[in-house]
Amino acid sequence: MTDDVLSRAGHAARTHVEPGWVDISATIKQRLRTITRRSRPIRAATDDGITLFVTDHVLISALRRAIAELRCELDRVQLICDGDTCTGAVLHLVTSYGQDLHEVARHVRSTAYGVFTDLLGPIDPPFGADGIDIVITDLTTDSDHH
Repeated sequence: MTDDVLSRAGHAARTHVEPGWVDISATIKQRLRTITRRSRPIRAATDDGITLFVTDHVLISALRRAIAELRCELDRVQLICDGDTCTGAVLHLVTSYGQDLHEVARHVRSTAYGVFTDLLGPIDPPFGADGIDIVITDLTTDSDHH
C-alpha cells in the first residue's frame, strides 16, 4: 500500500506543471542561448601597428567591469562592426533613479571609449566617444546603483 501511494505521488509530481513554468523556462533558454553563443573576433592593433584579434566576449566583459565601477549595470551591448572592425556600440544600462542621466551617459561613454582604446589599440577607422550610444533601459532604487 505504501509503495502504491508513493508511486501515485511520484507520478503526480512528474506530471504537474507549475503555473508560469513554461514562460520561465523559455526565458531561461533564451538567456542560455545568448550566454553560450560563439564569440566574434574584433580587429585590434598594437601601438606599433601589428594586427591581432580580441573576441567580443573579452570586450563586453571588460565593458561590464568598467561600467560596474561607475555603479551602473550594463544590461545589453550591441557592437557595431564593419566586417571585423568595431565602428561603434550601443550600450543599454540600468542605473539608479534620481541621477542626472546626461551626466551618467557622459561618464559611461567616456569610460567605454577608454575600454575600446585599451583593448583595440589605435582604432582604424577611428570612432570617438560620440560613436557610443547610451540607452537607459531601467532605473532602480537599489542603493547598489549610484
